[in-house]
Amino acid sequence: MAVSGLILTAGLSLVLWAVTPSSGTDVAVALRGGVVAFASANLMPVVIGGVALDLAPLLLTLAIATLLSSTARRGRFLPDGRYQETVSVLITAAVYGLVVAATTRAFGPADAVPAGWVWVPFTLAFLATTAGMLRSESAWHDWWTDVAPGWARLGVRGGGIGIGVLIAGGGIAVSVGLIGHFGSAVEVAATAAPSWMDGLGMAMLGLAYVPNAVIAGAGYLSGVGFEIGPGTYSPFATSTVDLPAVPLLAAAPDQSGRSVVGLAFLAVPVVAGYLLARPAIRHLDTRAERVLAAALGAVLTGAGLAALAGIARGGVGDGRWSTIGVPPLLLGAVIAAAVGVVAVTVAVITGSRTVPWRLDRPVAEPAARTVKAHRPGTRVRTDAADAVEDDDLTDQGPTDDDAPDDAAADLDAADDQPDGVEAAADERSPVPRITGA
Repeated sequence: MAVSGLILTAGLSLVLWAVTPSSGTDVAVALRGGVVAFASANLMPVVIGGVALDLAPLLLTLAIATLLSSTARRGRFLPDGRYQETVSVLITAAVYGLVVAATTRAFGPADAVPAGWVWVPFTLAFLATTAGMLRSESAWHDWWTDVAPGWARLGVRGGGIGIGVLIAGGGIAVSVGLIGHFGSAVEVAATAAPSWMDGLGMAMLGLAYVPNAVIAGAGYLSGVGFEIGPGTYSPFATSTVDLPAVPLLAAAPDQSGRSVVGLAFLAVPVVAGYLLARPAIRHLDTRAERVLAAALGAVLTGAGLAALAGIARGGVGDGRWSTIGVPPLLLGAVIAAAVGVVAVTVAVITGSRTVPWRLDRPVAEPAARTVKAHRPGTRVRTDAADAVEDDDLTDQGPTDDDAPDDAAADLDAADDQPDGVEAAADERSPVPRITGA
């Protein structure tokens, strides 16, 4: 993967060198430029012409991370079990980090890549490979499915939904900005790159930083806003400055003060909160679990946006343009709070009359009644069986409790019989009959 990424960036550098007449005739310079771009794509700060650049081109970073993630469980021998999967991820990350450190230090310009940042490619490879390893067929995924409660799994899913919705909203915000300022973008491109070959290079530069602009757009629609040097841009208040001649920067608002279009974009976190809570509402049976899943999803959404903002944030040099991007901690806190309020509210009020807060504990079955002594042929009966049998006996006729009354009635009937019949009965009866004097 490291070699593939290096070939990708070096190839793009050679294309730019070939189509730009003012780039000189030394191809080695173009190759070294590709090595520097490869280091920057791996989130390492670089030095170009004595100017520090720590604003990573996230499109190249995304391409490298996608390659690492997609090949995590592809090969002739796949890891079997959690132990082998862990070892596989660590070995992949270590080899990738070593290759990136060796190539950037050996083939790049002198002092272009600081030696203290060689750990960053290892971290990038570890995270990307771990994400690819945690697919549905992995042992770690099966372990997580077996161990984690349902609300936790749905909370993680909701966090992914929230991040996706906000990133999509940021992309829409950037697109609206570019469409609204299309004339300014064309004018800037014509001024900075008068020939079509120079324009191709400017277009490739803009494409490399499109993900950075999308994350800045996500910060804008959250209300936090973003910074480009001394300029600040937010739906509530914007302080504009003259920006560098890069067509992508034309998407930034060009009017100071409050923006009506920007205020309309504040509905995106509300939509994200609602969609985040939907999986929990569909699959969980109690509102308490739904609230837990919604809260976890909101926290993960804020943490994910904060991490992305930290990666996309950077600058050029240590002067006027040293700060470009969104404040990560502020963005994470605002997103978690805004999305969380909506998601938890939806989880609470949906089905408030029909869905219980939590399920009641099942009542224990009554213990069977112990019968100490039984006549031959009888059986031990539970309370429930006694109740059913009593009802049956009531319907069928007299029981043992009515035996004395039945015996007295028989004696009375015997007294009413004639003398002959009575004598015959006495002879048959084994009990002697006592008569009066």
